Amino acid sequence: MANETQTTDAEARPEASPTDAWRSAIASRKTQVATTEGVPAAQAQPVEDLSRRRFIQLSFWSGLGVALLGSVGLFLDFFYPRNVRGFGGPVTGGNVADYPVGGEPEHNREGQFYIVNLDPAATDANGSGGQAGLLALWHKCPHLGCTVPWRPGATVKGFTAVDWFQCPCHGSTYSIAGIRVFGPAPRSMDTMAIEIDDAGNITVQTGEVTSGGPDNPQRAVTHPLLPA
Repeated sequence: MANETQTTDAEARPEASPTDAWRSAIASRKTQVATTEGVPAAQAQPVEDLSRRRFIQLSFWSGLGVALLGSVGLFLDFFYPRNVRGFGGPVTGGNVADYPVGGEPEHNREGQFYIVNLDPAATDANGSGGQAGLLALWHKCPHLGCTVPWRPGATVKGFTAVDWFQCPCHGSTYSIAGIRVFGPAPRSMDTMAIEIDDAGNITVQTGEVTSGGPDNPQRAVTHPLLPA
């Protein structure tokens, strides 16, 4: 009885043909390829690399910018003027007692100026124009910048005075108040601001320069302790 049942089952189940096996293999292969192609991991990797590269670039340029700013800051800190002394800043000019009225101009080489105490009684061409007080004259010639010396005894044609500021470069000549009387200079000698404290101590602000002009004598500074 058992043998008959087994025989019937075998007859009812057809044998698998080679064509069916080939089709099953092809179907299985297509399923595997589709599954592999559908994985998004291969597309996610370039995005991660791009973000990392962008972060590295930003870090590099940020660091470079900070380094450059630091260098500029150090440069400015090194060259920024502090407590400027000498020409371009305040320069001590002594005391008013050092300047007799009508005396020869005193040359201050550190501050590049002359200090004169004008005599209001001087009436010649080299005089003070009737003004009194201290005047600080920049020693630079307004023509080409040569240093102008005070020259006692220097004569100028057409003038009776014999004491002048006279430029050795092109002969520009100035009165004791720095007023141009002869030569190619375009104007009178420039003046600097003068400050005098209660004790008569003089400070010349060499950074405060006013172009010279006929009003130079009117710029003189008076003081109670100034010799008269």
